[in-house]
Amino acid sequence: MRQITLSLRDETIAALHRDFESFTRLSLKIDPQFITPSFEDFLRAKLLDNPTPLTEQAVQRMLTHGQYAWAKRALDKEFPDVVEILIRQAAEHGFSFAIRSDWTADDLIKQSRAWATAIVTEANGDASQIDVLASQIKSAAMDIREVEEKMQTPAWRLADSLRQRVYETKIAVEHSVGSTAREKLGELRCLLRLGIFHGSIQKQEAQQVLEYLRSLKPELFVEEPYDGFTRFANWLRSVFAPVAKAPRASRPAQR
Repeated sequence: MRQITLSLRDETIAALHRDFESFTRLSLKIDPQFITPSFEDFLRAKLLDNPTPLTEQAVQRMLTHGQYAWAKRALDKEFPDVVEILIRQAAEHGFSFAIRSDWTADDLIKQSRAWATAIVTEANGDASQIDVLASQIKSAAMDIREVEEKMQTPAWRLADSLRQRVYETKIAVEHSVGSTAREKLGELRCLLRLGIFHGSIQKQEAQQVLEYLRSLKPELFVEEPYDGFTRFANWLRSVFAPVAKAPRASRPAQR
């Protein structure tokens, strides 16, 4: 290796020492464990117009400690593990990672791989990370209904309230008669439709409830005509129909 000998004035050497001390002080302030270069390395960096001279030991420590450790793990193909840690810890701290409730198993696999591919591609990562990352995403995903129940979201509270109302109205239909029973049956049908819409009641479950009531009270499911003539006839019957009198109590026979 060729050497260059420099002859500098004392003022220049003093200025270089001040620069070196300033560089050392600032570096240690930012990172107390920073491994500073020697004064000769500092001069060499000045000569090569390198404003941030670093020794190999300093570079190694930066990549293995502190905030740079995450970068090293990513470069060492541990990025999928980092994503898995983020998702897992999110659930432990009140966050959730949800998927659509109507997805099949194939949909989940397809979408997990598509998302993993987009992440790795944008991060300029190794393509071999895609399958591992897709597996991590798939295993960490939760059905949106499970997330809503866990967090007791307004939608979940509404669905839970609908189930309770359906149960109470079903009991009311069973114990009511006449027009009251018909009104309760109409209310029950509306609640069942709302329950199906909000996902708190399955369509098959709603059909089973109605079939049970049909077998219990078939008269409620007979559609009555409700035209003008029928209403008038019902009114006449209510006016002219004889009122049933209560039976009179018999007097005791006199001796």
